[in-house]
Amino acid sequence: MLTGDWGKLQTTLDKLANQFTGEMSKHVGKGIKTIETRVLSHVDKQDLDWEPLTEAYAKRKDKEGLDPDILRATNRMYSNITTKQIDAFRGMTGVRRGVKTDEGDDVIDIAMIHEQPNDDGSKIPARKLWKPTYEEVKGELPEKVMNAVIRMVQ
Repeated sequence: MLTGDWGKLQTTLDKLANQFTGEMSKHVGKGIKTIETRVLSHVDKQDLDWEPLTEAYAKRKDKEGLDPDILRATNRMYSNITTKQIDAFRGMTGVRRGVKTDEGDDVIDIAMIHEQPNDDGSKIPARKLWKPTYEEVKGELPEKVMNAVIRMVQ
């Protein structure tokens, strides 16, 4: 038969669970902010392997006074890239839903078209922003969480 101070064990386990939840929440928040920062940085630096704008579209953007950078005509998409922490273990980074361009197009649709064009890429070339950013950070985030857990239990 097992004997011992089960109440003390339960208290210790409850304390550890609360610490773990707090640490996870902190790291999930930092992780989604890291993704947001990297995405915005890629748009700022134009450093992903994007096909250049067509000459005609570049001229149209210039004539209309739009930003000459790729994925940045009016900055509407850029300024609506955000994060949301759902709970201690889950969060999201993406383009805010419901935001429209001056022409009435949903900004998230524009982001999705560039990320995954419906055609063969001949009309609108893929200019992936989210997938390459995810590939950059996916190895960093679990390591940071594991290091936090190890520090917590030491």
